[in-house]
Amino acid sequence: MNNRSFYGLPEKVQFCKKCVISNQRPNSVVEFKNKKNIKTGISFDKNGVCSACNFTDKKNENIDWEKREKNLKKILSKYRKKNGYDCLVPGSGGKDSGYVSHLLKYKYGMNPLTVTWAPHIYTEIGWRNFEQWIHTGGLDNILFTPNGKLHRTLTKISFLNLLHPFQPFIVGQRAIAPRIATKFNIPLIIYGENAAEYGHTINENNNPLMSPKFFSTKNVNDTYLGGLKINKIMREFNFKINDLEPYLPSDRKEINKKKNQSFLHELFYEMGSTREFLLCIRAHWFQIKF
Repeated sequence: MNNRSFYGLPEKVQFCKKCVISNQRPNSVVEFKNKKNIKTGISFDKNGVCSACNFTDKKNENIDWEKREKNLKKILSKYRKKNGYDCLVPGSGGKDSGYVSHLLKYKYGMNPLTVTWAPHIYTEIGWRNFEQWIHTGGLDNILFTPNGKLHRTLTKISFLNLLHPFQPFIVGQRAIAPRIATKFNIPLIIYGENAAEYGHTINENNNPLMSPKFFSTKNVNDTYLGGLKINKIMREFNFKINDLEPYLPSDRKEINKKKNQSFLHELFYEMGSTREFLLCIRAHWFQIKF
């Protein structure tokens, strides 16, 4: 039987010699521009090592984390407020967002607002960790649960057109943080997970700012959801533009006007799965299920 490749991924399967991830792991794309779900796989060097492992080596050997933390403190001092929220952390209550929000509040003296885009279906342990993150972790949170009728429709057409039923969640998760930050006039957004480390072009790790292409657009009418243009979705499924608003990217011009608004990755302080797990467990909110 002949091998066949789909969605732009390599036909020849290759595994990283260090972590054994395969080149079938797709890189992230701008989902609201995604028409055919064509994606590239994670890249490998000439020695058969993936870009994520190579960047991990760089983090462990070539980065002065003390200097980066000093830079982080300067940024936080610029945005810190005596009243109101001075930063926003998008998250689910997992180890990444839990770690970042805890450090911002209890180590650096910030007053973060956390915001969560609800998943399709909650798991028991996921819901418990989310509640504990807020109630025991001592953080304010906005939980946004989208229109169920619309979300089911978008999930269905994403599966039929792209074989990607998770796309509506990804799109909403990307869109919600800048939208909430704008409504609450919060100048700084800090993400707990750096997707560029293993899911975007590896060179994006050289810039701590998240590229605006992932959450904003010059023309909202050129937005695609489930592989369909939003005008077609409204016409064929009887939805209004107001229904779709939570999924829509922000206007690029409006984003550019807010010169004080930054979108940072976790490139300013050293993170590692073990460190994050331990902090979340010791803070009495994180539970692991084996």
